[in-house]
Amino acid sequence: MTSIALELEERIRLDYITHSLFGAAMYAALKKTDMDSKTKWSLFATSVGANTIPDIDLYWAKASAQYLMLHRGITHSFIMVPVWAGLFSLLCYLIFRRKDVRIFFTAAAGVLLHIISDWTNPWGTGLLEPFTSRRYAIGIVPNKGYVFWGIASVVVLLLLLFRQKEYRLRICRSFWVIATLYVGFQIAYSAYVYVDLKAAGYDQVAIRADRAPGGMSYFAKKDDVIIEGRHELLSGVRGTVKTYINDPVDLDLLKKDRRAKDILLFAPFVATQDLGDSIRLFDPRFAGRVGLLEVIVPKSPV
Repeated sequence: MTSIALELEERIRLDYITHSLFGAAMYAALKKTDMDSKTKWSLFATSVGANTIPDIDLYWAKASAQYLMLHRGITHSFIMVPVWAGLFSLLCYLIFRRKDVRIFFTAAAGVLLHIISDWTNPWGTGLLEPFTSRRYAIGIVPNKGYVFWGIASVVVLLLLLFRQKEYRLRICRSFWVIATLYVGFQIAYSAYVYVDLKAAGYDQVAIRADRAPGGMSYFAKKDDVIIEGRHELLSGVRGTVKTYINDPVDLDLLKKDRRAKDILLFAPFVATQDLGDSIRLFDPRFAGRVGLLEVIVPKSPV
């Protein structure tokens, strides 16, 4: 198995685990005292299913050379929210014989949560497919949801310590309270760094949050210069760690190459290097880390 294939397998596995966790946490936060068993099963299946269904595209994307555009494409578009919600409502009626408006709204919330959580990390999402293939990402939350797994571990420990029924719902809902505080912190921290870089005169800014809160890499572009920097709250590390100088290239030529065109749609901005007979194009946020986001294009057609 190639390094890119292994990279995709790991990404797929971690995506499913995190989104399944969100689905289970969503169901756990519902008040279920007035529900019969079939309604509970309907809402459980809907909560977990709706939080994972957009990633159904992985089954055909992972085997394709166009992974960047096929994954997180139309299945992750806002236009699909009512479609997925309607599908789960229909399935719950056919399987469990339950027709309940809560199923539709739970499904809609689950799909929206999936789409928005993908948008918050650096790996782009096709929010507006099929109207544009552009990928959108704000990078304030890392790709791998270790923080959310840590919060869930604390919630499980509290459920084991406080087994009384009257505490169960509040403990389960505390997952979302803590998760919201974490995301709120990431938004405020990222906004501070973003505004600081824009004030310094950079035209475009991209952020890639660390796996642990309080640290991030940032990427900023001004004219033909792209800088990569670090900002860490606890250690006080702040400043540029790498600079890229973009060589002038023919973007129309690059767009004729399928992989190069995909990277241009995927990345907020790209770095280019003239290698003589060819052009190196890459997403600076993942330079040297993700093989999918780098391509060398011959200047002359082969």
